[in-house]
Amino acid sequence: MIYTLMNKHIPLADINFSSLGHIDEICKVYTPEAFPVGIITKDNSPTSKITRDYLYNWWKNRIIPASRDGLNTLLHIYRIENTSSLAIKSLGLSLSDQYWIKPKGSDISWNDVNFFTNDFSSDLGTLFFSKNQSSRQNINPFSPDASSNGWLKKKWVIINDKRYLAKAGSGTLHQEPYNEVAISKILDLLKIKHTQYKIIMENNRPLCLCENFINPNTEFVPANLIYNVLPQKNNESNLTHFFKCAEYLQIPGTKDYINNFLTIDYLTENTDRHYGNFGFIRNINTLKFISPAPIFDNGTSLWNNCLDSEIGEWQSCMPFKKNHREQIKLVTSFNISEQSLKKCERIIKNELSKSPLLSPHRIDKISKYVGNRARLLENIISKVNTHSR
Repeated sequence: MIYTLMNKHIPLADINFSSLGHIDEICKVYTPEAFPVGIITKDNSPTSKITRDYLYNWWKNRIIPASRDGLNTLLHIYRIENTSSLAIKSLGLSLSDQYWIKPKGSDISWNDVNFFTNDFSSDLGTLFFSKNQSSRQNINPFSPDASSNGWLKKKWVIINDKRYLAKAGSGTLHQEPYNEVAISKILDLLKIKHTQYKIIMENNRPLCLCENFINPNTEFVPANLIYNVLPQKNNESNLTHFFKCAEYLQIPGTKDYINNFLTIDYLTENTDRHYGNFGFIRNINTLKFISPAPIFDNGTSLWNNCLDSEIGEWQSCMPFKKNHREQIKLVTSFNISEQSLKKCERIIKNELSKSPLLSPHRIDKISKYVGNRARLLENIISKVNTHSR
């Protein structure tokens, strides 16, 4: 079936989707300059196979992944082919940007269907969090939940006319929501721009809640799209290449932003800072970048997937090096107070102690090792400051 890919009110291209939701062909391109960043580059034409493949990867990265907790059960019970078909039923609409697909010949507009100003179904999000999916019922998939990536269960909710993302934890400890809140408190202390989180309880399980930082005139551009805009040279490091791409796109504040999240990830042993959970905000009307996105998605940290005996060990990390001891060396300046670092251990202990599922022993050990990291970081900052004098 033919759909027109739209950026809010702007038609971008006519696209042929297969019955399984795959992009078979880019039939016609209308406005290449308003495409998602990194899809059409200097080295590929708008209707080439490379562009189609880039666009299909972009589409796959904005829908529910196959790894989402509880997905297979939901697809089986409700006889849904795949998550791409779910996204098509909700016209590909998202709360992270203004892209959507319009059935060819339809007269519907963005104003009629967008999730920023219109209500949406809660069916899909509710089903992911339901303890009983055994009975089949009709569901309304018209929801931004069909266009939410990531493996943890999550859902969008409307509270006092504002859009919030609610995200679950994993395993038996459900530590991630408490990590999000604890690290947001540390970022408050360090005066680093970030998303605020709070805990809500649902069916006796903790969820973390954060307000959407995108509005109807902006989009979140993840780092993986920025990374694509220029070819990478063989002898070029990933970070150097990323800086070149950001400079090419005239993105402001890139270096300080990366310095900040590499620092906080070192402090909290974040193992999952991939190219999809950091990025930048672009104005969709001017197509100019405004700023880095607030730091978000810090839940996979503080040894959340480790046994108690493994807490304190150096884990593998992303995105630029394989471990934090090497990655912290990429930081060129530290925009934080060394004195503030001394308070981080107490913040972690206070916030994790609010979880009924974490043992006092585990909490003590995690907070102790954050304190150790803070002291290591103080030494690193002191050496950098000495060399810069």
